Amino acid sequence: MSEMEYNKGKLIPIYVDTEHFTDEDYEMYTENGFELIDGEIYQVDWENRAEDLDEIARATVNSDGTIDFETHHYNGGAHWTEVVEYALKKSC
Repeated sequence: MSEMEYNKGKLIPIYVDTEHFTDEDYEMYTENGFELIDGEIYQVDWENRAEDLDEIARATVNSDGTIDFETHHYNGGAHWTEVVEYALKKSC
């Protein structure tokens, strides 16, 4: 069932060369707890996951390459990674 969802944490890049990745390569990473955002693979350090608040879409790229994120959105309309991608593009 779709509902509002709140997520907050940090994306930590794992610096894998994805230039020649196949769909199976990406699937192997995502099945093992990593997330694909805008063509890059990240480990997720969760602070909050799937809590209930007003709608939020924030993402900040830090000087060390990690990304702090905070989302609260209707999960029937988008996956949290899509909301982070939107926030990153909006902040550029």
